[in-house]
This record gives sequence, structure tokens and C-alpha cells, in this order.
Amino acid sequence: MSIRFTALAALLIASSSASASYRTSVDDDGCWDAKTSNRTKCLQQTDHNWENGKITVTYSNVCDQRIYAKVCHDQDDGTPDCGAFGIRGNSNYKYYTYRATGDVEYNAVGSTNSSFDWVCKKRWNMKVNGS
Repeated sequence: MSIRFTALAALLIASSSASASYRTSVDDDGCWDAKTSNRTKCLQQTDHNWENGKITVTYSNVCDQRIYAKVCHDQDDGTPDCGAFGIRGNSNYKYYTYRATGDVEYNAVGSTNSSFDWVCKKRWNMKVNGS
């Protein structure tokens, strides 16, 4: 067996298992668990910059399908600055907050149809900062 064939076979197996969680959890509305085949979260904090009270955080969707994310950044007055947004597969989203403390919280649910984000959020009981 050639090295090229072995490498190609390994690549095909890896790519087919990468969406295993999506295939096994997606429902008729396009809602799914937003986890990789290794059961880690698709939404990951991949970069942050905190300067002069402003925090900028890069959130990455490491999965192939769209997710719906909610993030909250704590502010120095004790209130959270929260936002929700969709992130295409294998894409990034930057979220920033002024007067930040540096504490962040985030979560996501799989949602292939943006019209059903609220349905997916409720169905998978996605909570951030208590809501």
C-alpha cells in the first residue's frame, strides 16, 4: 500500500468523523448539539486582547456547520454586556466590550437555519450568565 493511499484513507476517515456529532444529533429544525466528534464544544475562544478597559475576544466555530452563540463580558459596574450571533462553519466572530473586567462567559448551540436560532437555544437549554 502506498503512502499516498494511506494518507488519503486517513484523511477521509478523519473528515467523515468530524461531522459525526452533527449527523447524530441534528433534528428536523436544524438544531444540533454544537459539539465535535470528540465531544468538545464547537465554539472556542481563540484570541483575546484586553487593553485600557476594552476587551476584544475572537470566538471561533471549529465545526463545519453553523452555530448560534451567546457571549457575556463582565463590565466594571457589575453588569454583563451580552450578545448573540450566528457563526458559519470554520469561521470567527470578534466581540468587544468597553469597561470590561476581563471575565467572559460563552456557549453555543448548533443551528443550521437562522430563523430557528431561538428554537434551538430553547431545545438544547443553552444558557449563559443565567439566561
